Amino acid sequence: MTVFDTLPACFALTGAVLLVIAALRRGDLTKMIRDHDLLPRFLLRLAPLAGPAEGLAGAAVLAGWLLGEARLLRFAAAAVALWYLALAVYLAVLLRRRGRVPCGCLDETSPVSPTKVGRAALLALATAPLAMGWPPVPAETGTRLLACGLAAFVAGLLIVADKMADVRRTFSALGR
Repeated sequence: MTVFDTLPACFALTGAVLLVIAALRRGDLTKMIRDHDLLPRFLLRLAPLAGPAEGLAGAAVLAGWLLGEARLLRFAAAAVALWYLALAVYLAVLLRRRGRVPCGCLDETSPVSPTKVGRAALLALATAPLAMGWPPVPAETGTRLLACGLAAFVAGLLIVADKMADVRRTFSALGR
């Protein structure tokens, strides 16, 4: 496995790590989705499953990668790619209809933004090739662990960058 295979895998795995973190960190996602008032009533009944489903999908991608189980990885990566695509559409509609309200992505306070819409779309694009079997799962356990470690690091950077952007927006609003 070359660096040209490892880096795309790291970006796809970053999306999986973010889903697991979101499922563990977030508060009441069901209430947040209801407050957005975007989904039809019959879909609101499924809202309590959203957090556990995204955490499970992300964990399945990581498990498939770490265990070298290509079939599990491809199935889970397809679910994650579709999840991020749906999230990008949801966030775009939320931003257009409600403005910068809290989106519930990683916490209960961060507002939806064009950056979050773009990040969700990019993570969907990054994960889609993994669902098709590229890059191939490396045979070496060390390489798989390294890719997951890099993915966790990149996920941490994205979370910190998101929080710094929130702080900057807060101070900008106070300075006006």
